[in-house]
Amino acid sequence: MFTLCEFRDSRHTGVMRLHVEMKDIDAELILPNDGADLAAFLSFANLRGFGATHPLIALADRLHDQHHVAMGPLTIFYGRDIEDDEDAEKLEKAWQPAGPLADSLDSVCTAFETDVQVLALARRADAGGLGAQLDAVRTFSRGAALAGKAVRLSFSE
Repeated sequence: MFTLCEFRDSRHTGVMRLHVEMKDIDAELILPNDGADLAAFLSFANLRGFGATHPLIALADRLHDQHHVAMGPLTIFYGRDIEDDEDAEKLEKAWQPAGPLADSLDSVCTAFETDVQVLALARRADAGGLGAQLDAVRTFSRGAALAGKAVRLSFSE
């Protein structure tokens, strides 16, 4: 089960915080460790194919190549701190259908349960909380899909 809270101001702590929202609901999912491991994973997943190396990029590659995870829904997010109209527009475009995100997360969570290499890559990246954070967002997204709601992933520092 997931926990909801009212929106709160993000404090600049130097650590990424992942925000998970359901459209038309004035609350957000509270993730273990503020979703810092998942925010890092999503960011590194966007770097696949650009020649960069990091254990979280290798994890994203393994999930895509070995477990056939649709990575697209996991790469739709935007920064929460709005500085101009372009930021506001891009943050609004970060809303996505919850079903495809939940489906991708189902596949990712299965890989975490069955593939020791996936766990090893997460540990190598010092992202020990990633599995629990993924599972929480999966549960939240599945609930949003059942309710016919969109979800949005965003991050702040």
